[in-house]
Amino acid sequence: MNRRGFTLIEIVVVLAIIAMVMLLVLPRLPSSESENLKISARTLGATLRYMQERAATARTTYYLRLEPGTDSVKVLERAADGSEKEPGDPLLQQRPVKEGIVVADVVIPRLGQVNDGQLRLDVGMGGLRDFVIIHLRSAEGGFWTVMAFPSGGKVKVYQGYQEEAL
Repeated sequence: MNRRGFTLIEIVVVLAIIAMVMLLVLPRLPSSESENLKISARTLGATLRYMQERAATARTTYYLRLEPGTDSVKVLERAADGSEKEPGDPLLQQRPVKEGIVVADVVIPRLGQVNDGQLRLDVGMGGLRDFVIIHLRSAEGGFWTVMAFPSGGKVKVYQGYQEEAL
Protein backbone atom coordinates (compact mmCIF):
# COMPACT_ATOMS: atom_id res chain seq x y z
CA MET A 1 0.00 0.00 0.00
CA ASN A 2 1.44 3.36 -1.06
CA ARG A 3 0.19 6.32 1.08
CA ARG A 4 0.97 9.89 0.24
CA GLY A 5 0.68 12.99 2.41
CA PHE A 6 1.94 14.36 5.70
CA THR A 7 1.53 13.01 9.17
CA LEU A 8 -0.08 15.11 11.87
CA ILE A 9 3.27 15.46 13.66
CA GLU A 10 4.96 16.84 10.53
CA ILE A 11 2.22 19.45 10.10
CA VAL A 12 2.42 20.52 13.76
CA VAL A 13 6.22 20.88 13.57
CA VAL A 14 5.98 23.04 10.44
CA LEU A 15 3.28 25.26 12.03
CA ALA A 16 5.39 25.65 15.18
CA ILE A 17 8.40 26.74 13.10
CA ILE A 18 6.28 29.25 11.17
CA ALA A 19 4.85 30.63 14.44
CA MET A 20 8.34 31.12 15.92
CA VAL A 21 9.56 32.90 12.79
CA MET A 22 6.51 35.21 12.88
CA LEU A 23 7.14 36.02 16.56
CA LEU A 24 10.69 37.06 15.71
CA VAL A 25 9.95 38.95 12.49
CA LEU A 26 6.68 40.84 13.14
CA PRO A 27 7.93 43.07 16.00
CA ARG A 28 10.83 44.18 13.82
CA LEU A 29 8.72 45.26 10.87
CA PRO A 30 8.41 49.02 10.51
CA SER A 31 5.16 50.36 11.90
CA SER A 32 3.04 52.90 10.12
CA GLU A 33 3.09 56.62 10.85
CA SER A 34 -0.47 56.52 12.18
CA GLU A 35 0.44 53.73 14.60
CA ASN A 36 3.52 55.68 15.76
CA LEU A 37 1.32 58.73 16.32
CA LYS A 38 -1.19 56.75 18.39
CA ILE A 39 1.57 55.11 20.44
CA SER A 40 3.25 58.49 21.01
CA ALA A 41 0.03 60.12 22.22
CA ARG A 42 -0.71 57.27 24.62
CA THR A 43 2.88 57.16 25.86
CA LEU A 44 2.95 60.94 26.42
CA GLY A 45 -0.36 60.73 28.32
CA ALA A 46 0.93 57.88 30.48
CA THR A 47 4.19 59.77 31.09
CA LEU A 48 2.29 62.87 32.28
CA ARG A 49 0.18 60.74 34.66
CA TYR A 50 3.28 58.98 35.97
CA MET A 51 5.17 62.28 36.42
CA GLN A 52 2.31 63.59 38.56
CA GLU A 53 2.24 60.44 40.70
CA ARG A 54 6.03 60.41 41.13
CA ALA A 55 6.15 64.11 42.00
CA ALA A 56 3.61 63.56 44.78
CA THR A 57 5.20 60.41 46.21
CA ALA A 58 8.87 61.46 45.81
CA ARG A 59 8.12 65.06 46.90
CA THR A 60 10.02 66.53 43.99
CA THR A 61 9.30 68.51 40.84
CA TYR A 62 9.54 67.22 37.30
CA TYR A 63 9.61 69.22 34.09
CA LEU A 64 8.28 68.28 30.67
CA ARG A 65 10.32 70.26 28.13
CA LEU A 66 8.59 70.62 24.76
CA GLU A 67 9.61 72.36 21.57
CA PRO A 68 6.48 72.88 19.43
CA GLY A 69 7.20 72.39 15.75
CA THR A 70 9.77 69.65 16.49
CA ASP A 71 9.81 66.11 17.87
CA SER A 72 11.74 67.26 20.96
CA VAL A 73 10.03 66.14 24.19
CA LYS A 74 12.09 65.45 27.30
CA VAL A 75 11.43 64.79 30.98
CA LEU A 76 13.75 66.41 33.52
CA GLU A 77 13.89 66.43 37.31
CA ARG A 78 14.59 69.37 39.61
CA ALA A 79 17.98 68.99 41.29
CA ALA A 80 18.65 69.99 44.91
CA ASP A 81 20.21 73.28 43.74
CA GLY A 82 17.13 74.11 41.61
CA SER A 83 18.71 73.26 38.26
CA GLU A 84 17.41 70.61 35.87
CA LYS A 85 18.87 67.11 35.68
CA GLU A 86 18.13 63.74 34.10
CA PRO A 87 15.46 61.95 36.13
CA GLY A 88 16.63 59.09 38.33
CA ASP A 89 13.59 57.01 37.38
CA PRO A 90 14.37 54.82 34.31
CA LEU A 91 10.76 55.10 33.06
CA LEU A 92 11.10 58.88 32.87
CA GLN A 93 14.41 58.64 31.02
CA GLN A 94 12.70 57.10 27.98
CA ARG A 95 11.62 59.26 25.09
CA PRO A 96 7.83 59.72 25.33
CA VAL A 97 7.32 60.62 21.66
CA LYS A 98 8.55 58.49 18.76
CA GLU A 99 10.98 60.00 16.30
CA GLY A 100 9.21 61.78 13.46
CA ILE A 101 6.12 62.62 15.53
CA VAL A 102 5.97 66.40 15.98
CA VAL A 103 4.48 68.48 18.78
CA ALA A 104 2.27 70.62 16.53
CA ASP A 105 1.31 73.05 19.29
CA VAL A 106 0.60 73.36 23.00
CA VAL A 107 -2.41 75.22 24.37
CA ILE A 108 -2.35 76.62 27.91
CA PRO A 109 -5.24 79.00 28.73
CA ARG A 110 -3.05 81.68 30.38
CA LEU A 111 -0.49 81.59 27.51
CA GLY A 112 -2.71 80.76 24.55
CA GLN A 113 -1.51 78.58 21.70
CA VAL A 114 2.26 78.05 21.55
CA ASN A 115 3.50 77.01 18.08
CA ASP A 116 7.27 77.41 18.41
CA GLY A 117 10.09 78.05 20.82
CA GLN A 118 10.62 76.10 24.00
CA LEU A 119 8.05 75.38 26.68
CA ARG A 120 8.46 73.83 30.13
CA LEU A 121 5.55 72.29 32.00
CA ASP A 122 6.18 72.06 35.74
CA VAL A 123 4.77 69.03 37.55
CA GLY A 124 5.05 69.44 41.31
CA MET A 125 3.59 67.65 44.32
CA GLY A 126 0.18 69.18 43.54
CA GLY A 127 0.30 68.07 39.90
CA LEU A 128 0.23 70.37 36.89
CA ARG A 129 -0.38 74.05 37.52
CA ASP A 130 -2.47 74.61 34.39
CA PHE A 131 -4.82 72.76 32.07
CA VAL A 132 -2.71 71.76 29.04
CA ILE A 133 -3.59 70.56 25.54
CA ILE A 134 -0.77 69.03 23.49
CA HIS A 135 -1.38 68.31 19.80
CA LEU A 136 0.84 65.69 18.17
CA ARG A 137 1.12 65.44 14.37
CA SER A 138 2.51 62.74 12.10
CA ALA A 139 4.30 63.41 8.81
CA GLU A 140 1.11 62.22 7.06
CA GLY A 141 -0.83 65.06 8.72
CA GLY A 142 -2.76 62.98 11.27
CA PHE A 143 -3.35 64.39 14.76
CA TRP A 144 -3.81 63.07 18.29
CA THR A 145 -4.56 65.27 21.29
CA VAL A 146 -3.31 64.85 24.88
CA MET A 147 -5.21 66.81 27.54
CA ALA A 148 -3.78 67.09 31.05
CA PHE A 149 -5.84 68.56 33.86
CA PRO A 150 -4.42 70.44 36.86
CA SER A 151 -4.26 68.46 40.11
CA GLY A 152 -5.72 65.01 40.37
CA GLY A 153 -3.45 63.59 37.67
CA LYS A 154 -6.23 63.24 35.10
CA VAL A 155 -4.94 62.91 31.52
CA LYS A 156 -7.04 62.11 28.46
CA VAL A 157 -5.93 61.12 24.96
CA TYR A 158 -8.09 61.67 21.86
CA GLN A 159 -7.70 60.85 18.20
CA GLY A 160 -7.80 63.95 16.03
CA TYR A 161 -7.29 67.64 16.80
CA GLN A 162 -9.41 68.52 19.83
CA GLU A 163 -9.53 72.15 20.90
CA GLU A 164 -11.38 71.88 24.20
CA ALA A 165 -12.11 69.34 26.89
CA LEU A 166 -14.90 66.92 26.01
